Amino acid sequence: MGQEVSGQFGGLVTFQFGSLVIPPADGEFVLDPSLFEVTVKTNQDGSPAYELKPKQPGCEIKLRNVGDVDWQAILLQIGNCTIVEETNGRTHLFTGTRLTGTAKVNISTGEVDGLKVEGGTYQFKNSA
Repeated sequence: MGQEVSGQFGGLVTFQFGSLVIPPADGEFVLDPSLFEVTVKTNQDGSPAYELKPKQPGCEIKLRNVGDVDWQAILLQIGNCTIVEETNGRTHLFTGTRLTGTAKVNISTGEVDGLKVEGGTYQFKNSA
């Protein structure tokens, strides 16, 4: 794993969920690590009223299809997920989580879309 590089993004990313390991390849990962959502309403006197709603941490994922993945079986699992930014020295851990959504496999491009890692506990680690 590389050393953490401040302000650097992109590079090689490895994705692992349970026994499914996607080697460093093209992929897109959009993290949503917060445990609540904040919205604002306006009181009758014009002052703001903030509302916090609890939510689960997650990560939207788009991956390159690696072949013989049984997406039905993967979607039924609850387990641990590790996303490693190898080039940047960052690791994102989701424990007690599962994949949510619908696996959509584009057979022309090899892209798998429509999935999100969601729930459980989220941790972020630098290798430095």
